[in-house]
Amino acid sequence: MSHQFKQLFPSHNELNATGTIKTQPVDFRVTEISPEVDFTGDGEHLWLWVEKTDSNTDWVAKQLAHICQVPNRNVGYAGLKDRHAVTQQWFSVQLPQINETDIQKALPSEIKILKTHWHNRKLKTGFLKGNRFELLIRDIHGAKESIEQNILNIKNQGVPNYFGQQRFGNNMANIQKAKDLFSGRFKTRNKNLKSLLISTARSHIFNNILTARIKNQTWDEVIDGDIMQLNNSHSWFHASEATQTELTQRLADKDIHISAALWGEDEVQSQAECATFEQSIAAQTPEYFPGFEQFRVKQDRRAIRLCPKKLQHEWLKDDLKLTFELPSGAYATVVLAEILNVKEGK
Repeated sequence: MSHQFKQLFPSHNELNATGTIKTQPVDFRVTEISPEVDFTGDGEHLWLWVEKTDSNTDWVAKQLAHICQVPNRNVGYAGLKDRHAVTQQWFSVQLPQINETDIQKALPSEIKILKTHWHNRKLKTGFLKGNRFELLIRDIHGAKESIEQNILNIKNQGVPNYFGQQRFGNNMANIQKAKDLFSGRFKTRNKNLKSLLISTARSHIFNNILTARIKNQTWDEVIDGDIMQLNNSHSWFHASEATQTELTQRLADKDIHISAALWGEDEVQSQAECATFEQSIAAQTPEYFPGFEQFRVKQDRRAIRLCPKKLQHEWLKDDLKLTFELPSGAYATVVLAEILNVKEGK
């Protein structure tokens, strides 16, 4: 994680060790966790469970489109996966002109088809529960006791649910691009780029709110007007609808989380102290407001706490192996950033 990111969005835990990730793609394994699919065995969509190494998801999709002689829109995938990694995920191809054996022969060696199914529906973006991570951190220096304590803290308290560095681009450049798009200094017809920059603006404000709550020590403490979000759900309710005892217990059980605003053109959904606080943070980046109105972006909420599931660690001499599961939309790098300072080997 870059120094710029860490300066803007600091860790909650104290970090007294360093390490290196992604020295090799195999050090960073990601496996998609998908809802159960009752494949029909027929239809015009061939679903492919693919393992890719050091390859961009969108690039693989374009390779499949080219090999199968179909438009890019005929290829579906649920979500983007890390490039510098070994990842497994589903793709679907509508009306392929050749069978799966011929597809595999035509693909580069770093892309392997592990299994296939015919189905009557395309794989849609967002059709996933989350991702399973298996990470190897090499060349660790510093106090192992600090690492052990931080892992325990994560199991007990979770981590700040920041949008990760990937959202902001190299050297955090997407922040300025978003401001330029919203001011009219930059224009693009690329819908994907436009969507990314709108998301960057909302992510920037969200991360700023979360950072401020970490600094004033309320990221895990309910304030007046807060909105609570159900774990792994988009459903939420006002904290005033429950007793303090109930909120405290459900937060401890990780059944609910405090949320923060994903900014939009309309009125913020929080109330009282929380609304005033969130509005004051959003006001620090007024360049975004015209864009939210222009692109008709609506207010939403996101949990400010992330609780990894099945978090386990193992020491391999001076290297650390970590395994855990995260819901869709969460970032493995923000979990690592609460354990130790890491840099990428590539």
